[in-house]
Amino acid sequence: MRPVLLHLDEALDHQPLLRERRGAMVDARDLGPALRLWSRPKALSRLTERLRRDLPTGAEADLIFAGSGDFHHVSPLLISRAIEAAGGKPLTVLHFDNHPDWVKFSNGMHCGSWVATAARLPGVARVITIGVCSGDIDHPETKRADMSLIADRRVELYPYLAPDGGPVYRVGDQNWPSIAAVGEAAFTELLVSRIETDAVYVTVDKDVLRAEDAVTNWDQGRLSLDGLRTMIRAAAQRARIMGMDVVGDWSPPRYGPDLLSAVLKRGEAFLDQPRRGPSPDLARQVNEAANLDLLDLFSEVAA
Repeated sequence: MRPVLLHLDEALDHQPLLRERRGAMVDARDLGPALRLWSRPKALSRLTERLRRDLPTGAEADLIFAGSGDFHHVSPLLISRAIEAAGGKPLTVLHFDNHPDWVKFSNGMHCGSWVATAARLPGVARVITIGVCSGDIDHPETKRADMSLIADRRVELYPYLAPDGGPVYRVGDQNWPSIAAVGEAAFTELLVSRIETDAVYVTVDKDVLRAEDAVTNWDQGRLSLDGLRTMIRAAAQRARIMGMDVVGDWSPPRYGPDLLSAVLKRGEAFLDQPRRGPSPDLARQVNEAANLDLLDLFSEVAA
């Protein structure tokens, strides 16, 4: 197991205990403004080259901390690395998030669109999205969701709460129980039963967690850190974890790569994200504690 700090912003700069335990570091802060919120293919290609140069794949699994949830669309790059390290064997992606990240986006990738790319990677059997309770899943067909992901059985989505408050979330001809309806213990058993591969990749956006367990650039979900640990530990007993990434650490946004992109991104963030930032010191303290907890867990399950 190798803990990796992928610096795309300043979110991890002032987490000294986490920095002490890193096994590797990739500094890509120069690419951060171009990548933040959404990225064009050129910026994504530059990050791919940086990772290939500074973080060669090896036999051990990587736990990659990548800063703000505004960068969640780097996950397909990291999943591809894990598939390569696994020799191309199929894996299941476990996606913990307060948002489905399944919208359509052209000419690049958005932090709200990356699931479609990940689900169609050679070697990905299925993406299982866990813990959403944001309004993004209410009538997804009207919110630019890629409904073919559901029709093709590439994605399953288990919300923490269904939009109508009922026990089941329905999309098209598919339906999935909510975590709140069945309880975290029963849901954990269900989750394990849905893993049909011998390997999994875990991606965590900490906005899936309660406000007391994480401080992010987005609205917070309702899953506890204890619940997240329990689900990951159970998944690791069913299949080998080939890699994991964690985003969702709060950082002050810096947008680019040009003035027009910065203006468009700032306008989008104004509409979608909370308008009052947290105390930076509190954000670092809470997020470092969660990161260290996840690092201990990953060291245990990847052993």
